[in-house]
Amino acid sequence: MKKLLIFSLVLGLGFSSCKKFKVDDTNNNYDGQLVTVNKMTEIKVPANFDWKTSRDVNVKFTTTDTRFVGLLHYVTIYSADPIEGGIKLAEGTFSPTMPFEASINTANTIQEYFVVKTAPDESRVMEKIKIVNNAITTNLTASNGIVKLNKTGGGPDCITGCSTVVNNPSGNLTYSSGVICLTGNVNIANLTLQNGVIVRVCGIGSINNLNMNGNSSSQFIVTGTGEINFTSTLPIDGNFINYGLVSTDPNRNFNINSTSTLTNYGIINAGKDFNPNGSSVIVNNGTINVANKLINSSGCDFTNNCKLIVYNDFQNNGLFKNYGYVKCFEETTIQGGSNNEFKQYNGAMITTQNIQVNGTITGFGTSSLIKVLGNSKGNAQGLVNGAQSYCDGNGIEGPWNASISGGAIQSCSLYVAITSCNPEGNGTIPSPPADTDADGVSDANDDYPNDPTKAFNNTYGVSTVAFEDLWPFRGDYDLNDVVVNYNYNVVTNASNNVVRVEATYLLRATGGSQNNGFAVQFPINRADVSAVTGATLEAGQTKAVLVIFNDMRTEMNMWNTVPSQAAVANITYNVAFNVTSTISLASFGLSGYNPFIWNGTSGFGRGYEIHLPGQLPTDLATTSLFGTGHDATNLTSGDTYVSTDGRFPWAINVPANYSYAIEKADINTAYTRFATWVSSNGAQFANWYSNTTGYRNTENIY
Repeated sequence: MKKLLIFSLVLGLGFSSCKKFKVDDTNNNYDGQLVTVNKMTEIKVPANFDWKTSRDVNVKFTTTDTRFVGLLHYVTIYSADPIEGGIKLAEGTFSPTMPFEASINTANTIQEYFVVKTAPDESRVMEKIKIVNNAITTNLTASNGIVKLNKTGGGPDCITGCSTVVNNPSGNLTYSSGVICLTGNVNIANLTLQNGVIVRVCGIGSINNLNMNGNSSSQFIVTGTGEINFTSTLPIDGNFINYGLVSTDPNRNFNINSTSTLTNYGIINAGKDFNPNGSSVIVNNGTINVANKLINSSGCDFTNNCKLIVYNDFQNNGLFKNYGYVKCFEETTIQGGSNNEFKQYNGAMITTQNIQVNGTITGFGTSSLIKVLGNSKGNAQGLVNGAQSYCDGNGIEGPWNASISGGAIQSCSLYVAITSCNPEGNGTIPSPPADTDADGVSDANDDYPNDPTKAFNNTYGVSTVAFEDLWPFRGDYDLNDVVVNYNYNVVTNASNNVVRVEATYLLRATGGSQNNGFAVQFPINRADVSAVTGATLEAGQTKAVLVIFNDMRTEMNMWNTVPSQAAVANITYNVAFNVTSTISLASFGLSGYNPFIWNGTSGFGRGYEIHLPGQLPTDLATTSLFGTGHDATNLTSGDTYVSTDGRFPWAINVPANYSYAIEKADINTAYTRFATWVSSNGAQFANWYSNTTGYRNTENIY
């Protein structure tokens, strides 16, 4: 028989050698080694293990930004940095008098959200916020910076995680292993880092020479309490991270050598030139002040998320991405070439005395600003395009041939908000933005600008649910009797209330021998659902239960679980319904809800419901079946759908496109970290289902 598994998406962990994993049956402690068993039923399941690969995270966002009386602010929550491919999880409105609240089912591997606040003037701030006790409650202000990540609490310290603490370090020092924490008064002549050592500086003082030996695995970290002045030219030749204050003496350069990485969350003051060299990577989330010139060399990747001030010339020969504010007191030169480009995103701004455009400056997202106080020039290859305003009353003066086109306009009226990253700003706060349907959500932020009943799409990305179908008797634990992918779009209005639900289900495998049906129960009364399409709203239920299909054998004539047999195409079901009552996004939630199957085979029937562990049956379940066979369900405590002989499930859920096991292969023989995940009570290998080296036995995966 097949079983249904639900899996959640998690990041990969490294491979380690297989060892026997021991569990103490009394307290469920484990010895930290891998569990290797032949059968699912040989795994020792901790008494409180819930089989979940994800959990509900409750969020509440408020704001004290009172600049826009009577207008709504917008919040968008991402699984990771959206600039780097993070998935949008939820969005909605809030104001100084109305918070945004939601419940978001989140993979156990995700420990933080990226949150973007958009003000009515389209200015944006982003924060990376840690999830603590499955909740986030925070105030989003107007002064956290322009789009992208800002300083987040000062980084590491010298209290925890140090293998060696050196107080008042001085002289010539060499470190080659561990985590070295430097505190007190710092007066170091020569500091050498070797072999992947990590050095944290929490003290205040000076260093003459820093030698990182070109070892990219070594880290030099100035913490939020650290203040270090380099008395000689500083060569970064590894991984340099600053949360505090770093400076070089006057007339001393700040050099980032090839293949090195500089990440700044604090303040950097370069006493002379700032020189990123070929293949280096610079990410500025704080402030960089350059006393003389900045030349971004060919091959460099420079991302400015906050504030960059150059007091002489700024020349870009590589890739420069501006999400924040750049100020050049002399001339900015944008060179051409296939690897050279200057990009601006979502309200970024560069102000310069003069500019020479010999390459391309491209704007992305909402409009950014190029402000020229003196003269503009550039050759025929020079181009300003995309979402940008070019502020120079004379444009690009002749006889130069650089052009402004492709969506860019010549204008000085663009409004750019003043923030902690941008002390200058531009223009005046515009009139209230267009709101065609008058629902309070501007057209630019409204997914339904012509429909006052709808405003936002909240998408719950692809997940997989997989079942065993012999309940109340256990099956063979290949968890492929019914395998369904699903994703949801929960549509909310301007008040963050749910008005419509759209779902896509994909039947991938029917490895069981029963005539199984599939349905989903939603957290809303049946009477409050209307206009159902693509499914049947089941009668006799208090809650809304949508039946997707009644018999998998009439839907799919092959199993799709036996590699030697011909496969059949997956079957897609597009389902939708409207919500007629007032229910908030916080109450309805974003999750997989309550999917289940039932055994419709002759002699069984609709009452043989099989749910995920911890989920409750519907009104049509035959409750007299609980406690029979191998079932250990306790409806009073909510400990449901686990077996008497070891707390094994009949279904499992994962927010990912899960690759299920072949017929008759226990799940633990397909996924080599599964047994350890279970035995460790979920503490180890939360990403057991990922395609990480050493995690899969591909011979047992369909």
